[in-house]
Amino acid sequence: MIYNEKRKIALMSVLFNLLLFLIKLSAGLVSNSASLVADAVHSLSDLAAAISVYAGITIANMKSKEFPYGLYKVENIVAVVSSFAIFLAGYEIARHALFSKTEARITNLPVAVGAVVLTFVLTLLFSSYEKRKGKELNSPSLIADAEHVKTDMLSAVVVLVGVIANYAGYPWMEKVAVAVVVLLIFHSGFEILLESLKVLLDASIDRETLEKVKKIMLEFPEVAGIKSISGRNSGSYKFIEAEIYVDCESLERTHEIADAIEQRVKNEVPFVEKVIIHPEPYEPDRYVIAIPLDDRDKVCDGFGKCHFVMVAVYDRKKKLVLNTKIYVNPVRNMERGRGIELVEFLKTKGVTCIVFPSVPEHRGVVYAMAENRIKAAVVEGVDDPYQILDLLVSGGLDCQSPLNFLKE
Repeated sequence: MIYNEKRKIALMSVLFNLLLFLIKLSAGLVSNSASLVADAVHSLSDLAAAISVYAGITIANMKSKEFPYGLYKVENIVAVVSSFAIFLAGYEIARHALFSKTEARITNLPVAVGAVVLTFVLTLLFSSYEKRKGKELNSPSLIADAEHVKTDMLSAVVVLVGVIANYAGYPWMEKVAVAVVVLLIFHSGFEILLESLKVLLDASIDRETLEKVKKIMLEFPEVAGIKSISGRNSGSYKFIEAEIYVDCESLERTHEIADAIEQRVKNEVPFVEKVIIHPEPYEPDRYVIAIPLDDRDKVCDGFGKCHFVMVAVYDRKKKLVLNTKIYVNPVRNMERGRGIELVEFLKTKGVTCIVFPSVPEHRGVVYAMAENRIKAAVVEGVDDPYQILDLLVSGGLDCQSPLNFLKE
């Protein structure tokens, strides 16, 4: 479980910072190193930050009626606190190393250097591990804590330079090293603060994620388009909301499609907590009607065997047939699968509705039309294609899902 994994790592961070504090304090007292003692005090702020991360992850998992979207943003609040702890750490290092008037007098150089090297190696290993796990678990508080832990590694460099420089008689080297490290510390703190504030202010999730969700939605044949899509982060999780055009007459089927989209997005996009979909009926501005014709230019009942197909473009808003074009049936002489191949051909011409003189009986044709989002209309007793166009203009042509005819 993600929550248990994050909580375990946060607890490890608490114990790790406590260990660093004890190592630095002991070595500082033994070697009489003021830098190490000061760095041990700095580790106390790391320990406090680690405790706040652990508390934040625990609170973020709590559910209540007052917070229906969860308390995930507590993690981001903790990340903001950690960023200020990083700023404080940078300030402490700068104040001690740049503005202190006292000089450290090392009495036991091997102990001091050994402690600095040990803390450097430990912080490098643990911060790398925690940051990697934070990214895997999509936890901003763990990532922030990893960056915070890394400041101990940077401060170890400062302490090491300070110890060796003072011992060798070059105290100015310490000030240069401190200036560089403090800049790095403030940079990492600013990045964490900025990312956390963006989440707290409901900034949009990254464009790559939104594009991936769009692609998933459009792979459903019933989804005719996307009106709008947005998303936000909350702690480790993403919330996505979309308005989509669904070319489907059944309300039950529309809800099934919305549920299927939500499940697929959750399966393919990491850390998505909720997908809210608002389906809207699809009403295109233009209809493209196909009417199969025989060799006498009359409405043909054979579909796949018909000689010609009239394709008419109708402007729904203007209530006007814009143009008509007659195509020779390119699959008429095929031995098998003529109807399905003709459906595929008409799809390339942008056809949205095929007119039949009687209910289509070939299930393969019906399923091919449904897959290509082509509707069907049945006009019995009319063999003049231009009369069908008049019905289209007057609103008397009922194009509906071809699957509806399977129930009759």
